Amino acid sequence: MNKDVKHVKAGLGGTFTLLLICTFILSACGDPFAQEMENYQEQMDGIHEMNEEVTRGLDNIDGEEIIQHVSDIESGSDDDEFENLAAELEGEILPLAEALEEEASAVETDREEIQEQHDIFLESAEAKSDFTDQLSDYLITYQNSIEASDRLIALSQSFMENQKERDDIIESAEDEEVVNEIDMLIEQLNENSEALYEASDMLESDEPMEKKQEQIDEVLLPMLDEHVTSLDTINLSTQPANRVRSISLEMYYGYQAYYEERKNTMLYNEKLQNIQLQNILSLQESYQKMDEEYRRGMEELKNGE
Repeated sequence: MNKDVKHVKAGLGGTFTLLLICTFILSACGDPFAQEMENYQEQMDGIHEMNEEVTRGLDNIDGEEIIQHVSDIESGSDDDEFENLAAELEGEILPLAEALEEEASAVETDREEIQEQHDIFLESAEAKSDFTDQLSDYLITYQNSIEASDRLIALSQSFMENQKERDDIIESAEDEEVVNEIDMLIEQLNENSEALYEASDMLESDEPMEKKQEQIDEVLLPMLDEHVTSLDTINLSTQPANRVRSISLEMYYGYQAYYEERKNTMLYNEKLQNIQLQNILSLQESYQKMDEEYRRGMEELKNGE
């Protein structure tokens, strides 16, 4: 009987040793899924921090405030704030968002469950990059449009001031020589004005923007150069007549600046018309939903659900 007991004990000892070996092998190998999760988290540590920085900057943007601002023609008090936001988006957040998308695309995992969640993260990163890029472009174009319109208003104001000064000089002319020289100028000015009016009328038509810009470049600007020459070639000797010519030349240079600015305004306005601001702002809600879906999915994977 003692011999049998020893045999049983020996059998139990062998089983225990086998269990220890198996336990050692399992602990050495670890859980493959847990290891893959750990590997994924290690790859994502810095990316998650970058993502949080991008998200903080974008979540602070109030879409409704932007819509209200661009819809209010009289608005102007927040122009500096919009300019600062556009600069921050283009100069700070966009490079970070693009780097986020690039680095997240380089992350690798062999587990389909993890890859599914990572694909959601990638889609969110892409939406953030698109949101930043498109909103930045819109705000910069909007600001350029406002500034160009302000310059057109300033040029128009300058025309009116020059016109008044020139009219005052013409009306106060009494000396015969002065009157004769001013009359020569007026005759040339009227001829120039008629030609300019006819050529610029096309800008008020329904022609495409490209045609209007072509009219400015190929007709109006060269015509104004000719008008400058037409005044410069008139021989004048009196101070009032020379002043009338000087003011008129200043107005022609102003017209040239005006039409150059008109080209810019056309470009900005057409671009704004082709951009759907609401579609851009909807990207904010999209990436927020994807971020929440990613967080929820990763939590479920960690908990083994």
